[in-house]
Amino acid sequence: MRRMLLACLYAACHVVLTTQAARAESGPESICATDRGGIRLHVDGMYGGYPHSVLHDAVVRGVSCPSGAAQLHAFSLIADPSPHLRISVTRPIGQGQQGAISTRLFSKGHFVIGERMSLSPLARSQSPFSVTSDINLTMARLWEDLAARIGHGGPVIP
Repeated sequence: MRRMLLACLYAACHVVLTTQAARAESGPESICATDRGGIRLHVDGMYGGYPHSVLHDAVVRGVSCPSGAAQLHAFSLIADPSPHLRISVTRPIGQGQQGAISTRLFSKGHFVIGERMSLSPLARSQSPFSVTSDINLTMARLWEDLAARIGHGGPVIP
């Protein structure tokens, strides 16, 4: 019994360490490429036991870039050097479990703006690719809020 328990514990540690190593190997990638270099994307989190690479692909598929004059103007204020965007998606293992998406934008090492929302009911019970629309909505809100803050004369970095 004790050997079986130790074997299970060893296997669980191996899975966790392998997952952490896979996350560490996938460094930032550039998205929203512009003439200034775009945004460096970092993806964190877990999605109900799926491999991190599947979650990463789903996040990249759902990311939206700034569009429209106000959003592009706001982005131009933080675009040099390339800002960092950290997206975290968490959905615990189990059918129907609550989960959340968090997006945080950083420029020159300082927090600029962030958004957080719960996963939609569909995303709580499906594969990671069902979160692409939730990520797209969160990103649209982030760009709209940044443009509104700049439009009202607010600071780029609070």
